[in-house]
Amino acid sequence: MPHFDSLKFVPSSKLMRNLKLVIVIGISIFLIGLFFAPQRSWANLLLANYYLISLGLAGVLFIAFQFVSNAGWGTAIRRVPEAMSGVLIYSTGIMLIMLLGLHSLFEWTHKEVVAADSILQSKTFWLNEPFFIVRTILFLGLWILMASFLIKFSRKQDESGDVSLTKKSKRLSAGFIVVFALSFSFFSMDWIMSLEPHWFSTIFAVYNFSGLFLNGLAAITIVTILLRRMGPFQNVLTQKHLHNLGKLLFAFSTFWMYIWFSQYLLIWYANIPEEVTYFIRREEGSWAIFTVVNVLFNWVIPFVLLLPKRTKINEGLLFKICIIIMAGHWIDLYWMIMPPFMKSYPSFNIWEIGPMAASISAFFYLTFRTFAKGNIVPINDPYLVESLDHH
Repeated sequence: MPHFDSLKFVPSSKLMRNLKLVIVIGISIFLIGLFFAPQRSWANLLLANYYLISLGLAGVLFIAFQFVSNAGWGTAIRRVPEAMSGVLIYSTGIMLIMLLGLHSLFEWTHKEVVAADSILQSKTFWLNEPFFIVRTILFLGLWILMASFLIKFSRKQDESGDVSLTKKSKRLSAGFIVVFALSFSFFSMDWIMSLEPHWFSTIFAVYNFSGLFLNGLAAITIVTILLRRMGPFQNVLTQKHLHNLGKLLFAFSTFWMYIWFSQYLLIWYANIPEEVTYFIRREEGSWAIFTVVNVLFNWVIPFVLLLPKRTKINEGLLFKICIIIMAGHWIDLYWMIMPPFMKSYPSFNIWEIGPMAASISAFFYLTFRTFAKGNIVPINDPYLVESLDHH
């Protein structure tokens, strides 16, 4: 086995400087937008930060799934999802700032609107500002706490080689999956579904999870490929790792489509006014184009291209497919979030570009910075040899 304990990753200063520049420009655009298009700016910040926090959660989920399933193949690249989880603290700070924009985003925060609407009145137990804020802080705090312990155990094992830390990580991972399943369900309903509080879907949380994890897999694949091209993963990432990542992308892309179609079919078939309005709005005019492109980017293109084995092990093609999937997740979130704020037709300009560019740049900046703080692989993990020799 190669010696990795002295091999560290040092990101290019030019790359990191450029990423910081884009972040500053994106934040500046958001601040300017608060004066010229406040409601739209808050909506775009919600989209961009929801995207960012989803990437962090996907990283922790990937680690948790690996531990609970005793999957050794991903150990060699585990430092990538560990580094991705570093965005959670920063995206949590932005999410707390988002609390200042509640009145611009949610109609249920306006007392006069609730007073005139019997449906909203029946939901005040859940949709009220104090409880909403408490839930948000609780969920974010739990995610950060559990993720930090998983990372702590991994880094501590590098120093001590204590196998019991792997067992602790397995138990903690099982707990995180349960906590995530419950808390993210509520979180997605709070921040996305309640933008249109008359609408409801019993599988909305599962739909959000499918998009989150598919996008996270694409991000993990992109970062690992970039790290191989930059040098650190030249002796780590193999075609077998790429093949497994490609199979997961293929599977979760299909799972995303299954949930998307299930939600659509059940609502179309039941034909309940409070439910069908959601899709009618998204199938009228230019919004119908977004609906089609959403399905193309998140399922049709990945499904067709990832069917053959050779595309799953083709680094260049897999990289491009992952870019399409990450763009597709932005389209998916735009499709979910923006219609209440652009009722006539979708619009795309600097108010959308700024926050999203800052979010993507922040993801890569924070991921590379966190990755550079430790060993490039978990050097004393008992599954490392199996992962490096994976076939």
